Order: sequence, then structure tokens, then C-alpha cells
Amino acid sequence: MKKHFLLLLVFITNFISAQNFTSDIAYFYSYSYHTDSTNVNKINTEDTVLLTNSTESLFCSYTKMKNDSTILSNIKKGSLVIDYSVLPKSKVNQIIYFDKGKESMIAYDKVINVTFSFPVSSLRWNLGSDIKKIGEFDCQNAYCYVNGRKFEAWFTKSIPISEGPYRFKGLPGLVIEVYDDKKLFHFVLNGIKKGSIKSDLPKNHIPTTKENFVNKRNEFLNDPAGVTKVYMGDRIKIDPQIVNNNFKNYNVFLD
Repeated sequence: MKKHFLLLLVFITNFISAQNFTSDIAYFYSYSYHTDSTNVNKINTEDTVLLTNSTESLFCSYTKMKNDSTILSNIKKGSLVIDYSVLPKSKVNQIIYFDKGKESMIAYDKVINVTFSFPVSSLRWNLGSDIKKIGEFDCQNAYCYVNGRKFEAWFTKSIPISEGPYRFKGLPGLVIEVYDDKKLFHFVLNGIKKGSIKSDLPKNHIPTTKENFVNKRNEFLNDPAGVTKVYMGDRIKIDPQIVNNNFKNYNVFLD
């Protein structure tokens, strides 16, 4: 009970200080990904969403967005204790905010309960010549590299926006599907919804660089239980062995 109440206080603090975002249209992507290169049979999946309007876009976990909406609804009804165990699990912490006018991209990511923000560069694409149909869309392929991995994207000119999930933007059409050559990361469009959808950007975050964020993440992975105690103090009791085992094989990252 105490744990749930503390998590709720963190949520309320973040919500009050959040920057609002309103989209004109939402593109939903099924995201499958690996975190352990030694166990290719363990595949994680999560629903994600790309929210866009004429000036900006926001990519985030749709599962988390729905959870936040449920929690906020309960708060408005007067419930200050949330049973997090009944909510769908969300493990995708990455948020990508893109300012179309400035052509600037900001990534948000977490180490334990602390959110960091840092600028990320646009991707360099090489257009391919292959054509295929994905669902109702005629698509063309293109290639780029992220974190040393080669990705192939399939985009459609029938939706003429230079957008896609995560950082996969800048092509002459919406990215319908994208994956790396080892299929460790795979996004595929599975829905489109027009109309106003609201979400939030975290305001309670620490601006840094990507290099510094990766260093913080590596510090945590080198000693998950120890770093968790530093970040969380005595607010939440943990079993060091369980925490260390949960993260000992985290060695694959999209960024």
C-alpha cells in the first residue's frame, strides 16, 4: 500500500509540472524488441503511438499513456490509492519530441525513477528501389544506421508526412514498418486515428547529453541494486538479488 501511494505522489508531481501536447492525428505502432542478446527467443512487445500536428510530433508508449489516463481518472474521482498491479506493464520509457519548425529532436529516457532529456540528431537515409505493399499502403524501402545497427524502413508516399516511430523521420512519406537487420527491434503500423488526442511531455527532467545519459544507465546496470538504493533511498524496500538478476542481461538498446 505504501509503495502504491508513493508511486502515486510521483505521478501527481510529474503530471502537475507536465507540458501539454495536443495532436491532430495518431499513428499506432506495434513494437517488438529484445533486451538480452543472449536470449533471442525472449521478445518484448508494447503498443506505442506517434502523435502529430502541423508543428510538432511526440512518440511514446501508448500503454503508459493509457495507464496515466486511468490513474488521472481515478484521482479525479477522489481515489488516492492506485493498485498498479492491475495496470498493463509498460517498459518503454523512451519519448521522442520533434519540433518541425526548428527541426530539433529531444529524447527523454529514464534511469530508475529519474527522467533525463537530451538532444538527438536526425537520421541519414539512403533510398532503396524495392517496392512492396503493406496492408493498404504501397511502400518503398530506405536504409539508415542507429547505434551502429542497419535499419530498413518501408514508407508510403500516400501519407506525405516525414514522420515515423521513434527517430525514424525524414523520409518522403510516413514510415509504415521499420526493423534492424537482426530483427532485434521492429515497429509496424497497426492503426490510425484522426482527432484531438492529448498527452504530456515530462517537465520534471534533467537536461543532459546522450553520452552522459548512457553513462548513467551503465552505472545502474553495473550495480542495479546499489544504484536503486541511492536513487530511491529507504522509500521502497528491495531484494538486491532479485533486482540484480532482473537486469543482469540487459545489453541491447535501441539508442
